[in-house]
Amino acid sequence: MLPLLLFTGCLLWLLYYDRNTNPSVSAAVWVVVAWGVICGSRPVTEWFSVTTTEALRPGSIDEGNPLEAGVSLSLIATGCMVLLRRGIRCSLVIRRNAWLFVFYLFWLLSVLWSDYPLITFKRLAKDFGNVIMVLVLLTEWDHYEALKIVGRRIAYFLVPLSILLIRYYPDWGRAYIGYDQSEVMWVGVATHKNTLGALACVGAVFLLWEFLDSRFKSRQGLAKSGAIPRLVVLLMCWYLLVIAHSATSLLCAGLASALLIVLHVPSVRRRPGQLEVFGLVVLLTIVTMDSFFDVKELFLTAVGRDATLTTRTVVWPVLLAYQDSPLFGPGFNTFWAGQRLVRLHAEVATIIQAHNGYLETYLNGGMVGAGLLGTLLLSTYVRVRKQLVAGVPDGSIRLVFLLLAVLYNNSEASFNKNGLIWLVTLVAMMEYGSRVRSVNRVSTAQSVSSPHQQAVAQGV
Repeated sequence: MLPLLLFTGCLLWLLYYDRNTNPSVSAAVWVVVAWGVICGSRPVTEWFSVTTTEALRPGSIDEGNPLEAGVSLSLIATGCMVLLRRGIRCSLVIRRNAWLFVFYLFWLLSVLWSDYPLITFKRLAKDFGNVIMVLVLLTEWDHYEALKIVGRRIAYFLVPLSILLIRYYPDWGRAYIGYDQSEVMWVGVATHKNTLGALACVGAVFLLWEFLDSRFKSRQGLAKSGAIPRLVVLLMCWYLLVIAHSATSLLCAGLASALLIVLHVPSVRRRPGQLEVFGLVVLLTIVTMDSFFDVKELFLTAVGRDATLTTRTVVWPVLLAYQDSPLFGPGFNTFWAGQRLVRLHAEVATIIQAHNGYLETYLNGGMVGAGLLGTLLLSTYVRVRKQLVAGVPDGSIRLVFLLLAVLYNNSEASFNKNGLIWLVTLVAMMEYGSRVRSVNRVSTAQSVSSPHQQAVAQGV
């Protein structure tokens, strides 16, 4: 009980301190924090039971959980009310996010040809809650600071609590796997090591960005700038990444952190083409070396994976054989539903995702869905690249979140999945008109050059 009381006291102090440091951010961001905490941890109902086997039954997955649906609906409704009170302009949202609008419009139309229209619609409605939450952030007067606050608070809630559960409450923080249930898997606030890894990855990248950003803009010491608590939680994130043994999350966190550090070099940030050329050269070098020395197998062995990516590549052909609508797919997140899910459950055990975001999108949306996803990612990269060159304050973290999603989805599926990776991917993808107000605040405080202001005012 004492560790839990200490954690609660420290958390309350951090939240109180955090509230006083950013008076310009409204209390409405708490709805985004609540959504992010749920996305980054286990479902609400599973906090009342340490047993999760029921959730793996096909029938249970199709039916969903009324309490979970009620919680999600309540948060979405609250977010919608915030947006209505702020007078959000739907035409501006669509215009600034045209490809994302087309992407979701396709998924909405998939209800028409889905074998299970109700399941498709319910899952799409819940996923659209992520869009609502990002819009709540973007319509803040200073969405730049609002993003920092939301990220910090989610990390403050979930990262230390994960370590607390793993060390002192093993019935909650650990799971036992294997045929004889003898192998320990650290899960913390999540339900699987990969989910815990995703939480730690997002936390590590976000807190590093905030630390670098504050250090470049402030001449105060660590104690006065309030960076010490964030550094402590950042170290906790890396601790979780190491003990979770989620190779994908560990690799993505390392690459994303390195990219963040590089992007804080002004000359590189203003000329991202240098990074693109460097990345292309490295990729070509690796491909060339792999043809002679089998670099891929050596790398996978080094990170604790085999050539099948822990049986992922073995499962992929099985899943492709069940795709009976290659053009449009069965509908939004409906590949894993109904009788197909029953047959897959019998053939590939408890797997309920393709462990590849691009394949998962193809399985649900066919070639059209996968093509729209590719177009969305490419258009986002082009826009974020322009923002980075123009010096937009959150351009670097948007670019890193986008590349993080691109890498992560090679061996996990996060696109259109309720989780922190998809939430931050939407942060990178979405735009609204409040950006000018945020940059005006930064320019007033720090004398940002007029070309920068002009680029932002033009909607870069």
